[in-house]
Amino acid sequence: MGQSTEKQGKGKPRLVVLPFQPQEGQAYNGTGLAIHFLLGNIMAIHTDLKEFWFGWRVKNIFPEKEMLRAYCRGEGPRPDVTKLGKEQDIRYWLQGKIQQKGDKIQVFLELTDTNEEHIERTTDLTFKPKDQLTGFHKGFLAWLETCGLPLPGDQAAKALWHEKTTLESLDFLGRALETFYLHSSWGEKGLLDLELLNQSVNAAPASYIAHDLKGWILYKNKNYKAAEESFRSALKLNSNGLGALAGLRWCAIYTNDEEKAYTWAAAKADIRGESRDAAKAVVARKMNKGLI
Repeated sequence: MGQSTEKQGKGKPRLVVLPFQPQEGQAYNGTGLAIHFLLGNIMAIHTDLKEFWFGWRVKNIFPEKEMLRAYCRGEGPRPDVTKLGKEQDIRYWLQGKIQQKGDKIQVFLELTDTNEEHIERTTDLTFKPKDQLTGFHKGFLAWLETCGLPLPGDQAAKALWHEKTTLESLDFLGRALETFYLHSSWGEKGLLDLELLNQSVNAAPASYIAHDLKGWILYKNKNYKAAEESFRSALKLNSNGLGALAGLRWCAIYTNDEEKAYTWAAAKADIRGESRDAAKAVVARKMNKGLI
């Protein structure tokens, strides 16, 4: 989420997680986007890949708003990931569909490697909020390993936080995320409405991803104090939350708090196994470029 730091991790491949679509016959709600956001938070800590978020490339993948809206609803053509991968230097594309069955969701995943071999791998996993998504997280990491993309060393443990959410919260979160993408990518004016995210947090007050996204919406509204509070709430629920750490760093930069900016930049670098000095140098450059 937030500002791009694509230059870090030079030489490593990129992976992008596309929004998940409803399975044929499944009515649209925000859950597919919420699962996309959850998986984006997992993949962002994969140290064999460059840190990379869908939010950095929304408009390059879906040039028009309606293309994104249609895709999220399972309508319209799928992006040509082979073509886009070569054009934008994105090797891996993770996409999928969801099917709700009572209090569980069946998630169908597809990973495409757009190198010369164009390898596709698929699986389906059960997504159950009642077990705090531990089964889904473990199944996803095991599948990544069979795909040849295991999270290295201690990174897998960082991806196994207990996500205390509900289907209701995920629906609200996904709908809010779609609005966030549209607003951020097409430069829409005015403040983002917090109603959906407030409903998401109320439905799952101990959800990391709900507090994290609320922080980004507050950040987008330039309410940096409230955004910082939300990001801090997120970190209490997942101390390895890369998105929340990035948000805290940017809040510090835009409030001209150099000490905090360096602190959060270093913490974020630690999660990614990157150089603290390099991360602090990025902050120094941004704070001296008139961005605040």
